[in-house]
Amino acid sequence: MSQFTHYKATIRTAFYGHLTAFKLRYHIRRRPTNRVMHGGIDQAVERYTRICKTLLAHIPNSESLKDAVASEIGCGDCFAAADMMLGLGARHVHLVEFEPLELLETYRKALDAIAGREDLPNQGTLLETGEPLRLNPEKATYHQGLLENIKLPQKVDFLYSFDVLEHVEDLEGFFAYCGEVVRPGGVMVHKFDLSGHGLFEDPMPPLDFQTFPRWLFDLIFLKYHRAVGHFADEFLTMMEKHGFTDLKVIPIRVAEPRYLDAVWPYLRMEARDRDKDIVKLLDLVVVAKRR
Repeated sequence: MSQFTHYKATIRTAFYGHLTAFKLRYHIRRRPTNRVMHGGIDQAVERYTRICKTLLAHIPNSESLKDAVASEIGCGDCFAAADMMLGLGARHVHLVEFEPLELLETYRKALDAIAGREDLPNQGTLLETGEPLRLNPEKATYHQGLLENIKLPQKVDFLYSFDVLEHVEDLEGFFAYCGEVVRPGGVMVHKFDLSGHGLFEDPMPPLDFQTFPRWLFDLIFLKYHRAVGHFADEFLTMMEKHGFTDLKVIPIRVAEPRYLDAVWPYLRMEARDRDKDIVKLLDLVVVAKRR
């Protein structure tokens, strides 16, 4: 054991993870956790704005969204990015999410708060006007499930996600379907966070969770509700394997050299078998084109 082993965080993570699994198994209602809108309108608007600006900055050609079909993977309860795609001219957005659709009047208020701003193309057209509150069926479709387990009704021109890929358990299946559903010439943009999540994130150092051997990691963290622990090169390899090219990697946050050197001897073998320039990548954006 070392300074990078956090007993309290480990025990609490395992307890709450298995409690969640128990409730899911027996269909016991859970309190919402880590949902953007449950933090209030101001927090939602701040996050909505950040997501939209990050994606907008990395769309290779926003003009290509005109009359395009887009798909967002793992929208959660943030519908601002989809609304932005419609504002850029997309004719339809397919929303893919593991959790069931939840719509509250506060969603409309948050989307209205960022619609029509000079710094964003959002127009507030994702939700249908009037009651009951629902997605505009001509503009958007919600698909509950994992991308690799569902079939979208049409190929897409633009596929994107924000802080989702780190939760994908089956990279092979996920990117195999990406290669199938993105039309040739289409584009993917993914922003993802490979640092610790939950109790293993700020102010905790970002790679401490990678010190657990895999068998222990799998006992602590609940599948489909965790950062899986993949490394950046695994995503890039799968993208290339399934027909994506012209990969552009934009690091947003990397591990500090002094910290990386200190934690390195304690990282699991899968990390130490890699180059430090790969392991240090924490937050990054990857842009790829379907050949």
